[in-house]
Amino acid sequence: MEKYTTPEQCQDLEDICTLLQDKGSKQFSRKYSSLPPIIKWFDVLEDSLVVDDPFKTNFKTDHYNMLVPNILRLLRFCFLTRKDVPTVTLLSLLTDEPQKHIDVIWKGVLEVAYHNPDRYKPFFFQLVNQLKSLYEVNAKEILLEYLLFVLHQGDINEAKHVFTVHAISKKNHAVTEQTKNVDILCKAYQGLVYYVEWILAKSRHKQFQDLGKQLDTETSENFEQLMLACADKALNNFEVLKDVPGVWDIFITKHLEILEHYDKLEEAEALLRSYKDKNEDNPNAHKFLYSFAVRQEWQKPARIDLLKGLAKHVPSDPLVIELCELLIQENEGQNAIPFLFALLDDGMWQFELRPWKLMSELLISEVKGVNVMKGCMTFRTSWWPQYHFSSTFNCSSQLSFHKAVCCLLMDPNNTAFPEQVMMTLSPEEKEQFLSLKKKLKDLSKGS
Repeated sequence: MEKYTTPEQCQDLEDICTLLQDKGSKQFSRKYSSLPPIIKWFDVLEDSLVVDDPFKTNFKTDHYNMLVPNILRLLRFCFLTRKDVPTVTLLSLLTDEPQKHIDVIWKGVLEVAYHNPDRYKPFFFQLVNQLKSLYEVNAKEILLEYLLFVLHQGDINEAKHVFTVHAISKKNHAVTEQTKNVDILCKAYQGLVYYVEWILAKSRHKQFQDLGKQLDTETSENFEQLMLACADKALNNFEVLKDVPGVWDIFITKHLEILEHYDKLEEAEALLRSYKDKNEDNPNAHKFLYSFAVRQEWQKPARIDLLKGLAKHVPSDPLVIELCELLIQENEGQNAIPFLFALLDDGMWQFELRPWKLMSELLISEVKGVNVMKGCMTFRTSWWPQYHFSSTFNCSSQLSFHKAVCCLLMDPNNTAFPEQVMMTLSPEEKEQFLSLKKKLKDLSKGS
């Protein structure tokens, strides 16, 4: 693969951009007899290049067709080598005919602006004003991208006015799913801007209180009124997502935070239940409601039901361990065993003590636990024992202990692994293990 990263090649590129912008003499292009392949095409244009109007009729057709594709190749080279100045030069050339190159211009300028916002924000701002007036584009889509940019820069004051300062001309575009989605996103992100205003006002209020400053009643009320105004605007904008399918995690969490702050708990619960029902396959939808249930101290059976819903979709999620612990607290330990099996199917839990400790304790203490375990092992016999009970590598003595206890029941013909574990145990642990081994043997006979 050819690499065009030498200083000489980069200088060639900058010289070409200078010439295209009419900032230098055409004579210096004579030295391009040994150009790298990516810019050798420029030699062909030397005699007929008209630097003040590169996209108009002054070019012969074949030269015109040659220039634009190769400018795009140069752009790719600029992005790969992080050459911002030539990039902006080339993008500026393309803006002479924006209708033909909207996507390239827009994505290119976005990349440059994110990479060097302090230097190229004015250029970005100028392009926003230019592109949003074109019939070929949805102005709101352009402004939405600009809003995301200013939010990324933390410029909340600019973000507040993106859709008010920038006038949007009315065009007779057909209403499509795309335009509807853009309208929804614009409103949702405006809600996010108001949320940021709300959280900043809340933070400032708290800082004054933490510093021990005595706020007079009027000042305190001003803070509260500002917060309430921002909260109302944020909630009003977030409402646009109410019946729209999609993954809206970033907005739901902010919506919820405001509702909880003002003790609108019924609305908060309804919001989370609706979001979960419409996004069953989104683990976060389940987790948001469960976290809310914990904060509001719901009864354990209600929390267990929520975690069962999560475990159905993500059986290896860490909250499955919490589900098993809740089941044990509710004297339903045997029902936790299938969830632990599903959790331990995932390799990320192979060397974690907590689930193995729970499993071994359940098998020892639950009378019906052994039968449940045998049912779970039916379709795991061909791989589980070899996967989990073949080596103590990367296992602490406690983890090895609990895995060996499980092995006694799950793979009773495997004597090598328990013996290997015995060699790593302290005298007290060995005595405890032998005692459990005898107990499990009696349980097996009884079942």
